Amino acid sequence: LIGREQHLSASSTCGLLATEIYCTPFGQMRMKCCPCDSQNPAGPNAHTIQNVLSSAGTGRWWQSKKDMNPVTVQVDLQQLFQVNNVMLSFKGPRPDALVIERTKDFGRTWQPALYMAANCASAFPRVSTATPNNLGHTYCYTLPPTSNNPLPGPINYIPLHQYSNINYPPEYKIQEVSGFTGLRVNLTRLGEVVRLPGRSPSRYYALKEMRVTGSCFCYGHANRCLPDPTSNYLPTVQVNGVCDCQHNTAGVNCERCADFYNDLPWRAAQQDNPHTCKRCECNNHSQKCHFDAELYELSGRSSGGVCDGCLHNTAGPHCERCAPNYYRNPNSDIRQANASCQCNSAGSVSGGQCNPATGVCVCKANVEGPRCDRCKPGYYGLNPSNPLGCSKCSCSASGSLSSVCDAVTGQCVCRPNMQGVSCDRCAAGFWNSPTGCQPCNCDPNHSLSSTCDQETGQCVCRSGFMGRTCGGCPDNTYGDPLTGCRPCRCDSTGSAPGGCDKRTGACICKPGVGGARCDSCARGYCSSFPQCPVCPSCFFSLDLQLQNLTLDLDRLAARLDTQPGTGTGTGTGTTGPGLPGDAEDRIRNMEDTLQQIKSFLNLPLPSEPLLTRDLNTLRSMRLINFARERSVAAEKQANATGNTINNSATIRGDALKDLDNIQPGNTDNLQKLKDNLATRPNLTPTAVQVCGSTRLTPCTPQECNGELCPPAGAPPCGQSEPCTGALPQANRAVKNTDEVKTKLQQLNKNITQAYEQETQNSADRVRLSAEELANRIKVTRDDLDYDLKDIKDFIKKLKDFLSDPSSDPAEVQRVCEAVLGVKLPEGAESLRKKLQEMQDLAATLPDSTRVLKEAEPKLEQARRLLQDAERTSKIILSLSFSLSLSLSLSQVDQSLAPVDQLLTDVGLLLQPMRPLLEELKGDVKKAREETGEAEKQAGGAELEAELAATVHTHTHTHTHLSTCTNTCMHR
Repeated sequence: LIGREQHLSASSTCGLLATEIYCTPFGQMRMKCCPCDSQNPAGPNAHTIQNVLSSAGTGRWWQSKKDMNPVTVQVDLQQLFQVNNVMLSFKGPRPDALVIERTKDFGRTWQPALYMAANCASAFPRVSTATPNNLGHTYCYTLPPTSNNPLPGPINYIPLHQYSNINYPPEYKIQEVSGFTGLRVNLTRLGEVVRLPGRSPSRYYALKEMRVTGSCFCYGHANRCLPDPTSNYLPTVQVNGVCDCQHNTAGVNCERCADFYNDLPWRAAQQDNPHTCKRCECNNHSQKCHFDAELYELSGRSSGGVCDGCLHNTAGPHCERCAPNYYRNPNSDIRQANASCQCNSAGSVSGGQCNPATGVCVCKANVEGPRCDRCKPGYYGLNPSNPLGCSKCSCSASGSLSSVCDAVTGQCVCRPNMQGVSCDRCAAGFWNSPTGCQPCNCDPNHSLSSTCDQETGQCVCRSGFMGRTCGGCPDNTYGDPLTGCRPCRCDSTGSAPGGCDKRTGACICKPGVGGARCDSCARGYCSSFPQCPVCPSCFFSLDLQLQNLTLDLDRLAARLDTQPGTGTGTGTGTTGPGLPGDAEDRIRNMEDTLQQIKSFLNLPLPSEPLLTRDLNTLRSMRLINFARERSVAAEKQANATGNTINNSATIRGDALKDLDNIQPGNTDNLQKLKDNLATRPNLTPTAVQVCGSTRLTPCTPQECNGELCPPAGAPPCGQSEPCTGALPQANRAVKNTDEVKTKLQQLNKNITQAYEQETQNSADRVRLSAEELANRIKVTRDDLDYDLKDIKDFIKKLKDFLSDPSSDPAEVQRVCEAVLGVKLPEGAESLRKKLQEMQDLAATLPDSTRVLKEAEPKLEQARRLLQDAERTSKIILSLSFSLSLSLSLSQVDQSLAPVDQLLTDVGLLLQPMRPLLEELKGDVKKAREETGEAEKQAGGAELEAELAATVHTHTHTHTHLSTCTNTCMHR
């Protein structure tokens, strides 16, 4: 309680509003009545609750109002404390019943800790008197009787004592029953008092001392208590409330694990296990963590710490993985910061997330590039909402030059005279004919516009003109519009719209109609004009056979026309190849003979046609045989190529199988090679070591964007990163050398200026100190003159009083007793010491030639004042010594006290000047030697004057003392 008086209160205190009288037995049959006035807590009759502290002193106690019941005494501890013992020492009758209560939630709820009563059954009938067997129960303790002991001993409450028979670890008991944030003593029944005849004694509660012993409550995690830096308690607090926590715990009571030590749950320390809080593992990426019970159970109760606020672009319970859109350099430690993914969020999978191990971006299906920031060829419009990333180009095959379009707009590269995003329509003035966009060529005189229909090419014609280009005659007419159009001579029923050909006038018939005027059914259609239905299928079969026979006859006729000897031959007798050799000779001979015969005959013989026919037949046979042989040879050649084709097919199949087996491996190897070139070797650490550069993208053989080293004038490192490269460190070393050189020059200049300024200041301080000393000595002299005048006046009044015969004898007796009771001073030695101190202080005054040039007049004046002060002090010494036997020297000492204080102030004033004047001692040495002899002579003169004055004063004083003594005895 020491130091916490303001948190001690009582529900009733006597004399707070007005003085109250209370009576108590005194002796055998008497009573003593005393007042209680607590309006002034410091008064002798005040009995406030603060009087129960041992620091209040003896004869102090707390007392309640008379006949007030119940009354509570409460202590608010403001913090959790471990209470070991509560001692209550009562003044007067001890209460017959009381309850000690405790709170662990700062007074929100109170629980009874122990009941005490002279008769438990009467005071607390529902409370058990048996020792509790559970830490949550309590009982009523029977107080010893007081009938034979008028002054009963104190009451002690030990929280652990009532649970000593329960088999629990001591630290668990302390944790459960010894923790207090507040203590309340509820006095429920007044003690009995002795009945006396007449006035009855007063009944009240009075507490002489209340002592609470304990310590700060630390759950076993501290061995000492520290002051609370936020508390307004006075330094007199004996038991501090803040634990000096150990085992990685924190809090006022070590009630939690320290920051970043939450990997295991907090527990109170035990004798065999301190339950040290374990540091969280955050891989140097966080400074805060919290305990997660669920994670602790899932880990088999080995780790439950979850890192908070992971730094360096990390995430996870232990900051062990990269945050979204970041990756870890494979060549760096897990404790180093992660690099930002450079993936385009619109073109990469998972919104820009890269491979957390390699940093490689995973592109959408129609996107490519290291950063997934461009569409593949043939695709356009990179869009984050498109699951494929880009849309396929819609270039028209006939209207565009390529299937590749602009990657942003999707515009295809159009052929000439084509337009549109997809190049799917002709430009103005062109139409989409089967062969491509063609000019409309609308007749400028006969058409209304130069544009035409995109599909048909039809121009918009003026009245009286027709045709696609408006350059022809109207329907059912033909000819030249300039010379005049003539009507078509066609049957309007069987002719097509438009009638006839615009140039020739030939009728254009409908399907199934024929004839020059389109007035009859065509071949293959029945003769029922104008319907002209299609003939039955049998007609087409017979007609096909007839057409085939006709073709065969035409071919034979054509072949016979080319043979010699035929009706169209030349009769040269040329034979075809392919007949046997003798047959050819025979035929040739026969032809020769025939020609000879013809040459002799003017008319052909009757048998000549027959011979000619036979010869033609032979020639035909020869041609047929030649054709057959060629056909057979071709067949053999064709059959011979079958094996080659089969072998080729087999070889092709084997090649395809080998290709299927080898190609995937080659593709994987090629992809691995590309990936390796994209990530290894990583030249970024080399760039950092050499240049100190900071790269957002890795530098690899496949791609190394930007400059390896920063250009001249650019900052070599980031704003918050240290420069570690050789090049920036060398540059920084050169720069630092120049800066140090400049700073040394400036420092040398500053030191020179400071030295000159300090020298000037020292001289000024010496001059000012001398002036101030002179002023103080002058004031001291004035005060001494004033005090000397008062002393002379007092002596005169005292002499007049003692010499006046009308003085009151009682008053004279009192003065005599006061004079006789005066304690004489030790002697003049003490005053001589003070004078010596004044001389020593004066000896330390500076006397430097350099200073005296500016302060010599004032120093001389101060020296004279000091001598005057010394003479005045000696005079006062003589006067005080002569008066010491006839009147009280207390007034003289009081008069000299300001002088001593002033001299002390002078010494304090000169004290800080001594270090500054060490260098002047050599200069003043000579002055001291010259003034030493004069001081000795002055001291001898002063001593002689002092002895003479003392002898005279002693004789005079002895006479007055004898007179005063005789007068007192006579009266």
